[in-house]
Amino acid sequence: MNTPSTKPGTPVEPPQVPGSARPNGRKAGDATRDRMLDAAEILFALHGFHGTSMREVAQQSEARLALVAYHFGTKEALFDRVVERRASYMAHQRLQLLDAARDRAGDGPIPLEELVAGYVSPFVERSSKGGRGWKHYALLVARASNAPDYAKVIGVHYNAVARLFLAEFSRALPEVQEERIFHAFSFMVGTMLSLVAEPGRIESLSSGRYASRDLERVFSTMLPFLTAGFSVLASTNLSGSPLGSAKA
Repeated sequence: MNTPSTKPGTPVEPPQVPGSARPNGRKAGDATRDRMLDAAEILFALHGFHGTSMREVAQQSEARLALVAYHFGTKEALFDRVVERRASYMAHQRLQLLDAARDRAGDGPIPLEELVAGYVSPFVERSSKGGRGWKHYALLVARASNAPDYAKVIGVHYNAVARLFLAEFSRALPEVQEERIFHAFSFMVGTMLSLVAEPGRIESLSSGRYASRDLERVFSTMLPFLTAGFSVLASTNLSGSPLGSAKA
């Protein structure tokens, strides 16, 4: 979603939460489209773009193939719509948190912890409390973000808001080279996606003693970890060594 930059206090109209109850008065085709999108979301998440066919989406949604094609045209267009509908909601949540943080900061930079929380916590919260739809969506985004063929679709719907946060990170870390901030932001997003996709690595490493399913509990560790990662950039040189330790 190409979201324009916002100013503090600018109201942002909230989109409908995907998967929630809709008001009466909807067009007859809305429920059918939602069912198709839900089906496509599951299939794309589990089998990827190339592993999913329009025919399978039709079967999963109990609709005719011609009807899926009527509503979405191509598989590429369907994939784009699946990504967009939850990205719109996510953008709204992040912008609300960013505006609130700007209001609190006034003329000063936004604290790093608030920037990290503002971008990461909405995705963690929805994955934790949003039901299976958001779980599937998290897996879909995690897969698509690491695939060159689909990263462009993710960028179309997420880059505008991400750039607003990147600008605030740069403002909070004026002494840090912008390139390093971009890399750090990418590390943050990768960590977030790894958490919400729940790969089971924690369970395996700990022989079942610890779980990654309690996302909000895990986030309480992730937040200071990611914040410290941004903070340390200000005290290291380009080689990654602490400032002052490099030999002449």
